[in-house]
Amino acid sequence: MEWLWLILSIVGLGLLWLLIMGMEKLTERLKANDEARRIQKQDIAERTAEAEAEFLERQYAKASAMEYIETADLSDRNNSEQMAMLQEAIDTLNTDELIQSVARRVFGPNQGTDGIKAEQSAFDVQPKKVTAKGDGITPVKVKPASKSTLSKSEQKMLKKIKQGY
Repeated sequence: MEWLWLILSIVGLGLLWLLIMGMEKLTERLKANDEARRIQKQDIAERTAEAEAEFLERQYAKASAMEYIETADLSDRNNSEQMAMLQEAIDTLNTDELIQSVARRVFGPNQGTDGIKAEQSAFDVQPKKVTAKGDGITPVKVKPASKSTLSKSEQKMLKKIKQGY
């Protein structure tokens, strides 16, 4: 019986030793993973900062190219430096941005809709008199021309528009 307890205690100590070694390897692996995660996080932050700086640099270059196209004096076609700068500005912009900047150069800056005023309302329709003739036995019924063709809600809306609301 004593031998049995001795063998069981040796087996128990062996299992305890295996458990301790497994925990040490697990903590080493977790430390390595944490270090790798930290390095990866730092690398991602550096690449993000580089990409943001590159993006801002491209946006600045695009803005300056758009401004150059919109405001540059291009009357002297023989000036090679000026033509090179124009070509560089055109190469910097994509098609939509180039079209926008050329449109601003040709047509001027965008204007608001404050200056647009209507001379006559589309709802101001003069009623016309209509007469109907029929060859049949039943007479033709015609609505009188004095009635408005707009519904009541449309008439109210038109009245508010005319009043300036």
